[in-house]
Amino acid sequence: MKFIKTLVFTCFSVSSVGAQKAADQRKFDSIYFATAVTVAAEDINKATRIADSLYRHSKPEIFRLKALMLSSSLFQQKGDIKKSVQYAVKADSIAVSQQFYDWEARIAGFLSTQYRIMGLYEEGEEYLEKGKNVSNKIENEQMKKLYLGMIYQETAYYEIEYEKYKKAYKAAKTADNYFKQLTYSEQDRDYFLATNEQLLGQICTELKKWDEAYDHYTKAQEKLTKVTQENAMLSGFIYSGLGRVYLEKNDLKAAFENLQKAEKIVEKSDYLELKIEVYKTLADYYQLSKDFAKYSEYNDKYVESLELSEKKKKESITDFVKTTKSEGKVLAYNKNVLLIVSIALCVLVVLIIIWHRRSRKRDRERFREVMNRMKQAQLDREQEKLQPEVSEKKDPNRKIMSDAIEAKILKDLKDFESGNKYTDKQISLSMLAGMLNTNTKYLSHVLNTYLNKDFNTYINELRIKYIIEKIEQNEKFKNYKLSVLAEECGFSSHSKFSAVFKSVTGLSPSTFLAYMEESRGTN
Repeated sequence: MKFIKTLVFTCFSVSSVGAQKAADQRKFDSIYFATAVTVAAEDINKATRIADSLYRHSKPEIFRLKALMLSSSLFQQKGDIKKSVQYAVKADSIAVSQQFYDWEARIAGFLSTQYRIMGLYEEGEEYLEKGKNVSNKIENEQMKKLYLGMIYQETAYYEIEYEKYKKAYKAAKTADNYFKQLTYSEQDRDYFLATNEQLLGQICTELKKWDEAYDHYTKAQEKLTKVTQENAMLSGFIYSGLGRVYLEKNDLKAAFENLQKAEKIVEKSDYLELKIEVYKTLADYYQLSKDFAKYSEYNDKYVESLELSEKKKKESITDFVKTTKSEGKVLAYNKNVLLIVSIALCVLVVLIIIWHRRSRKRDRERFREVMNRMKQAQLDREQEKLQPEVSEKKDPNRKIMSDAIEAKILKDLKDFESGNKYTDKQISLSMLAGMLNTNTKYLSHVLNTYLNKDFNTYINELRIKYIIEKIEQNEKFKNYKLSVLAEECGFSSHSKFSAVFKSVTGLSPSTFLAYMEESRGTN
């Protein structure tokens, strides 16, 4: 869940109002809540039209602000970050002018989420800090506790992005304590606790604590059924999470039942994040069930949703920067300050251009070197097919096996390299030794003596060479997220993949892909 998925449910007033105002607020809140929870899950475009109507026909500024944030939430669910941010910025201008400190703080949290979604973590955490500072101006204690709960939820999501799951768990439990103190609305309390239980389930899944994850997902669904219908968007994440837990427990029947419920919600929704999660889990289910036709179908849906999400993010980045960093901030400076800043920026830009050109030159040389090495390796492999193998680097003093065994292991290693079994995440020295009908001592000796590599270096270099060839041969691979590329070649995480890729090639994966695209354009 993102920050905004809880943000849209905080429209209920905790202050005393007149009878007519209270009636108007109840009517607004009823439409608002139904639109955010039920209509959005069934027809997100209809929900968007209702949110726009709420904005146009509402007079109180607080209603107009809430309608704008509802629209912002809906566009975020559709993956349109540009419009999502535009509506949030417009709502923020109302919050600032009317001194709605609670909403000013929450909108800062929302913008923090948007930066996080695009991987701009440093900027996102700045907005999160701004939200904390503004919250100190909130006088209503209930609203302050609500917002602090949401802040810690968002903090947990940042820790998940950093793969620091224990810290994420601690932050989510802190959020849980704040939500339990909400007394102004039982409905709000149950909904926020439901979102937090789902978050805890997600974290426990990453920690492979399957029983605890199951308990959290179950509690999330129990809380959610008290406040909304079964087909709410949050239910899709809960059912998908339960499906993943049952898969790990090898209970395929229960996994399928939950994944079917999640898919029904997905079919009515344009929420890309939910589609990505559900289709990935369904693909894993069919792979485990050995239904490879269905696996291929849902894996294609997963990749298609992932590619669409990435495309929309890329399209939104430029406009995002313009709408969030330019609007409202440039006007805050006077002409003299702008002049000074402009001069400083010009100097900085010149320095950056000089540095960038030198850096790109070095990177291009590294890229050409990597590609030349791969071409030479291919030529060497083809040459080896025509010539008998010649043993090298034999050291009589270190001889621990016969020449025949050495030759057989070297030949078997070449056969192993011609396949792709090294992409198996479970591959180990003992496993490879078993595949080659030898022992780990002999295998390590051959790797160290003839290839000057230990086992991990040997496997990692094969994986990087494999994914580079994939990218070079199939253009769609360059559009995949790093996590997908990492999984494709056998790494357990995109951070591990990025570190190994840079150690092997001297370039980060994103820089390498950029030069790959550039080289294609010049051919």
